[in-house]
Amino acid sequence: MKKIIKVFGYILTILILISAAIYLYVFREQKIDVGLIPNEFTYCGKKIYSNNKNYREIVSWLKTNKTGWVSSFVTFLPGHTYSSGAFNVNVISDIVVVSYKTDYGYPQYVRTGRHSLNVKCE
Repeated sequence: MKKIIKVFGYILTILILISAAIYLYVFREQKIDVGLIPNEFTYCGKKIYSNNKNYREIVSWLKTNKTGWVSSFVTFLPGHTYSSGAFNVNVISDIVVVSYKTDYGYPQYVRTGRHSLNVKCE
């Protein structure tokens, strides 16, 4: 009986360690690929390009804040969106969500904290 309890303890310990490793790997700090930022976004129902203040603002912010992101499997309600076919940014009060096309699908990255991004259409 003691052997069974000992074996069960070892198995449980191994499962906990594997689960912790997977969790830490999946939710590690990520870096977004700013090289994939498109030349245009649809923003507030209009196409915006590099000569637009709002385009320059979001691109500058993304390039400055390319580290410190976390993978997310949660679906966020659309806030203030900058969308393109393969690269989308969703700005919510204290959250910025970035999703872009990769060889593995459309991973979603989240960064929380204060930002000075515009959250109203002008």
